Amino acid sequence: DSSSNVTYYDNFSDAFAKLSKGAHLVFNDSRVLDARLFLAVNGAEVELMILDLGSIDVGDSCKSTHLHAMIRLPDVNVGDIFEESNGHGRIEVVGVKGIWEEDEKSDGNGIECFVKIASDKSVENFLEMAGSVPIPPYLHRKDEEKDKEAYNNTYAANAGSVAAPTAGLHFTEEVLDEIGSENCSYLSLHVGAGTFKPVMVKDARDHAMHAETFAVPVKELKNIIVALKAQKPLIVVGTTSSRTLESLFWCGVKRIRGLDKNIDELSLDQFEWVPLSVGEGRNVSRIAAFEALIKGLGDDEVISGRTSLMIAPPYYEFHVVDHLVTNFHAPDSTLMLLVSAFLKDSSGAKISSIYENAQDNGYRFLSFGDACMFSRPGLN
Repeated sequence: DSSSNVTYYDNFSDAFAKLSKGAHLVFNDSRVLDARLFLAVNGAEVELMILDLGSIDVGDSCKSTHLHAMIRLPDVNVGDIFEESNGHGRIEVVGVKGIWEEDEKSDGNGIECFVKIASDKSVENFLEMAGSVPIPPYLHRKDEEKDKEAYNNTYAANAGSVAAPTAGLHFTEEVLDEIGSENCSYLSLHVGAGTFKPVMVKDARDHAMHAETFAVPVKELKNIIVALKAQKPLIVVGTTSSRTLESLFWCGVKRIRGLDKNIDELSLDQFEWVPLSVGEGRNVSRIAAFEALIKGLGDDEVISGRTSLMIAPPYYEFHVVDHLVTNFHAPDSTLMLLVSAFLKDSSGAKISSIYENAQDNGYRFLSFGDACMFSRPGLN
């Protein structure tokens, strides 16, 4: 809690409704697509993982779309053509960025590139036909039919993620019913594979943060504003929802300060919050920031954009999230940095103690593991 007291519970479903009473919850409703393909290479299957679907329209034709991907080979060149392993089409490399590095628990590095699929189908339909559920690489197994449901939240709606916002996996229909739909809001941040990229630099500020696309219905943001004005605490489910809300806050500050370059499409760079946080930006409330974004918009409109916001200690201060529901993360991940910043834990001592005690109590870690709920330190 906000006073650093820790309580352990045996069952999320039994405990959460009571813990969240009187609060307003925010969820990420992005739906995971079958974003892992396999290529036939010299009689073997080679993985092709789509890294980001949020920056494209998955309803567009494959032939007209360049997909940001990783091919798990030591070398790939522009012009290389591969066959999908089950004969569903040819895949051509149209651009190469360089080495894609993953941690030692995955299946090794690959080449980050752009590919085009020779198919008249839409991207979404092609992946539904030929793709596999992109379960985390550290599971070291192929996907199973049950993963299509197990690796998506019950409320998942808007297609565009290549990795699940897994904090939401703990919320069954029964738990959501107990919370009440009037106490819930939904936004979409389409999770990219950059969420699996480890921080491999000594200073986290030197890590190139991946960009992700978000979309927030005006009606949902208005509901959040109403809850904030009613002084309801905001429980945000997942690091992705948190990143979206914090990004919206800074985009609102930009709007208030007249610094928007493109009003129709919001954007936020990795450290853009730093200059925005000084001067006039220091005193902007979360309500004022959100109201600036919805001014003049109808309930049926959607606010969209792309964020590269990096949230890490010791400098980042949260402006929107009161309580954070999240899984237990890998120690070298940007997700762990976000949680550490939320807990104001620059040294890592607090999070290390929490994780060690959770492990001693039999809690499971990572995507299909258990959950925790943190309260912002000093919150009244």
